[in-house]
Amino acid sequence: MKERAEAAGIGLTRRPIGSSALAVYVPERPDDLLEALTEEEFQATDERLPYFSTLWPAGESLALDLLDLPPLEGRRVLDLGCGVGAVGLAALARGARVTFFDWEPRSLAIVRLAAESQGLFGEAYVAADWRDPPPLGTFELVLGADLLYEARNLPAVARFLAAHLAPDGEAWIADPGRPGAETLGSRLAPQGLEVVGIRELTPRADGIVVRIYRVAF
Repeated sequence: MKERAEAAGIGLTRRPIGSSALAVYVPERPDDLLEALTEEEFQATDERLPYFSTLWPAGESLALDLLDLPPLEGRRVLDLGCGVGAVGLAALARGARVTFFDWEPRSLAIVRLAAESQGLFGEAYVAADWRDPPPLGTFELVLGADLLYEARNLPAVARFLAAHLAPDGEAWIADPGRPGAETLGSRLAPQGLEVVGIRELTPRADGIVVRIYRVAF
């Protein structure tokens, strides 16, 4: 994997995932993406900012956790709101068949380059809105990190999980303590889902504590 690369017209730099051998590509100049966003584009994309340009703490922590867990050999896994792809790349490294899903096509171009640069190959790369997704089938494991940054996301996340979790599957939602996580259970209940476990990871070096919420029917 090269230290620098380019995808979707964006200059990229290699960023290790913690102390692991795995890495992602992140934009060299993320502020340029924000500055280039016009008001028209901002409104047209439902006021979404280019969050995909950052390796967020919960994503990095969940990725490192996956790398320490037993293999996911052959399991069908979805990385929901994949961003730069740390979580899905870790699942690929553990043998899973991974679909990367994000609303931002540039994110998926960056993730594909990072994966293939490390000899990893996603099963699919899907650019779509989780409120109105294309046919995807169901997954044994849905992974998501830093999804709860806006309260308005929770109902859509709950509906998506209900539609795409296999009957005996689980979703692992990693969160760094955002207010939305406190109401996750009540938002899931109307969809027949519940939080079946919460696991607190070792505090990060920056002091952030990430919790993984296990969701199932």
